[in-house]
Amino acid sequence: MTDINSKINQTIIRLKRNRMLKDSFWALLGNLIGKGLPFVAGIFVARLLGSESYGEFGLIKSSLISIALFSSFGLGITATKFIAEVVDINQQSAKHIEKICNIITLISSTILAIVVLIFANPIAVILKAPHLTTILRLSTIAIVFNAVNTTQTGVLAGLRAFKTIAKNSTWSGVFSFVVTVGLTYFYNLEGAVTAMCAYLLFNCIINRRSIQRLLPSEEESMTNDYKGTIYHIVSFSFPVALQESTFSIAGWLNTFILVTYCSYSEYGIYAAAVQWFSVMLFIPGSLRNVALSNLSANSDRKSKITVLKRLLLINFTSTIIPFLIVLILASFIASFYGDSFNGLAPVLTIMAFTAVINS
Repeated sequence: MTDINSKINQTIIRLKRNRMLKDSFWALLGNLIGKGLPFVAGIFVARLLGSESYGEFGLIKSSLISIALFSSFGLGITATKFIAEVVDINQQSAKHIEKICNIITLISSTILAIVVLIFANPIAVILKAPHLTTILRLSTIAIVFNAVNTTQTGVLAGLRAFKTIAKNSTWSGVFSFVVTVGLTYFYNLEGAVTAMCAYLLFNCIINRRSIQRLLPSEEESMTNDYKGTIYHIVSFSFPVALQESTFSIAGWLNTFILVTYCSYSEYGIYAAAVQWFSVMLFIPGSLRNVALSNLSANSDRKSKITVLKRLLLINFTSTIIPFLIVLILASFIASFYGDSFNGLAPVLTIMAFTAVINS
């Protein structure tokens, strides 16, 4: 009996010392609250707007996310990798990298936001929604905020500050729920879009404060090879940006095809199903930065392979469970969205199978 207790205690101690396990715990906890509350708010928004207006909101949101994904230039992943490699050795170098990543993100996202602002009307006409021109122009703010937030999250992941990310996600989730439900109730579609921009701005502010607290101010006297660092960062981020731009273009084309050949009401049903697609891929998405941060900080090849195999197993297992839940309860889930979302259940079933394939 004593041997068994000793082994149990040793196992608990090992688990407590396992950095990746602790990082995973905080990443999952932060995302559970930070994305869970906006998800619930999304159901309220769908009921308040109805399938047609929710389809218009989904169109704006998916278009901006596709653009913002490209505008971040792959710097979320890049910041995580580069900072994780140097933060334990030289925090000034980490700050140097963070500064460059932020500058590039601001420049690229601002340029794209201005382009969308100028061509908002032609874009709205192409999407068969010229009445959304003004709202589309308003929502270009979200392009910059979303890109900056992506890079900031990558920086915090590189610092392995997953507990901080969890706290920030919690505050952002609460803020998003209150603002989204409130503004949508009073101002309908305009309120939902304004709430989205406000949520992203709030997230940027608290992430910025966390980074300033965790990283020291860069010493002006320090000789920094900006050209060399920029070259290495861009060389790594460019292939990532190409991959993400492929997803962006494919996502936008998917939206364009659906809007062209379907009604906005049908697109609203699709947008609601996409919400649950994200839920099914919740754990794999939450652990992506944890995996990259730990793999970048670890130089042992065998350890990296072991970590990778475990993550693949976790990804598959964690997707199967929500897949079965959605598959069995598709009709019950659809009832939460209201009568205008008739036909949501079969779309949820298709999305469930797609999520398993993506995992």
